[in-house]
Amino acid sequence: MADEIKISAYICKGCGLGERLDAAQLEMIATREGKVNLCKQHDFLCSADGVATIQKDIDGEGVNKVVIGACSRRAKTEAFSFENVAIARANLREGVIWVRPDTDEARETTQEMADDYVRMACQEAKAMTVPSPSEEQGRDPRLLVVGGGITGMTAALEAAKAGYPVTLVERSGQLGGVAGQFYRRIPSRAPYQEPMDPGVDALAKAIDAAPNITVHLNSTLTKTSGAPGRFSADITTESGATTTENFGAIVQASGFTPYDANQLPELGYGKSPDVVTQLELESLARAADGGAIKRPSDGKEVESVVFVQCAGQRSQKEGHLSYCSGHCCLTSIKQAMYFKDQNPAVDTVVLFDDLRTPGAGGEDFYRSGQEKGVAFSKGKVSEVVAGGGGLDVKFKDLILNEDASLEADLVVLATGMVPNSGVDMEAAVAAEGEEGEEGEEGEETSDVESDEG
Repeated sequence: MADEIKISAYICKGCGLGERLDAAQLEMIATREGKVNLCKQHDFLCSADGVATIQKDIDGEGVNKVVIGACSRRAKTEAFSFENVAIARANLREGVIWVRPDTDEARETTQEMADDYVRMACQEAKAMTVPSPSEEQGRDPRLLVVGGGITGMTAALEAAKAGYPVTLVERSGQLGGVAGQFYRRIPSRAPYQEPMDPGVDALAKAIDAAPNITVHLNSTLTKTSGAPGRFSADITTESGATTTENFGAIVQASGFTPYDANQLPELGYGKSPDVVTQLELESLARAADGGAIKRPSDGKEVESVVFVQCAGQRSQKEGHLSYCSGHCCLTSIKQAMYFKDQNPAVDTVVLFDDLRTPGAGGEDFYRSGQEKGVAFSKGKVSEVVAGGGGLDVKFKDLILNEDASLEADLVVLATGMVPNSGVDMEAAVAAEGEEGEEGEEGEETSDVESDEG
């Protein structure tokens, strides 16, 4: 009969399962208690031979439900994917032998645990049905990527490689985003010692060459509606012309805007052209193109530079950012290397409260900066004063607990990132504070809730 349920179970002995568990007992559990129609053991079930064994039973024996006694359902999803078959997974590897001690005393209870996992998987398989798509609406395979920076371009290219048609929307006149202004980028692969080429040009060329990627420059996403699988999006150009297109999914990679350093007059920004942000230093480095970086005020080659971390961020002061932007410490190390690589005699000091170097190679990159002679000092900068042909950086030495100062030709402020879209974290925090204040007065809170209701 076409509707007959035929369940087959497969017990894997690979990845240490055969050494820790009695596979024959698991087969007996599946057959006698799980009441499966067919059960087999295999040395490596995810191998080509193991997968072929399962497929042969599906094709030749009419198996329509499969129990896999092996690894987690999060692993080997492609290997254990069979058309028109419901699949139950008994997690014997991660769920049993990896969480149990490998001792003779624990062997019996480990086996009992595995037996239970097989019992549960067999019962699950009996209740399962083959997944089927919703018949109410179709699925649109097209993908919308909002933002043409490194993240957006990478997402578009990877989706296009997988065969999906992609529409990429970028609000400026060229791809690259903020990263397009970088001279070099923080390394993303071993040995994590030297700044890398930004890679923006290569990504942009790949986007241009991809036949299934459509790019809208000088455009913004002005409206979305619908639901996952069937979104409708309005794409508006600078001139105001709007087109509406349908997409199955949307990737929001709209990037950030640098924090406005004009809100930091105490750090000398706006008072001296030789106080710059990290992004402005990238422009100076691009102009130097491997040569000596010159300060903006008079074109003098920089002989001493101070990097001020957490400028206007990780602060509860009004107008500051309360959060850490994540990249700033590594960016300062990268930029200090610009000077050291061109001239090791340039005095480079990074003043920090807490130095954070996240990522796989963060510590290695920090060590590389140290080896090049970049100095790191734990201090909180209070003021930057221009005068005498240079800059005076006043700070509190957090190790010696005393006031100190440094003279520099150039000061670089590590200002933060403000998201271009999504939740305004600062506004959300302020709103929570206001709700808390209202909550202290019960009658006022009741009125507000009543109005909203």
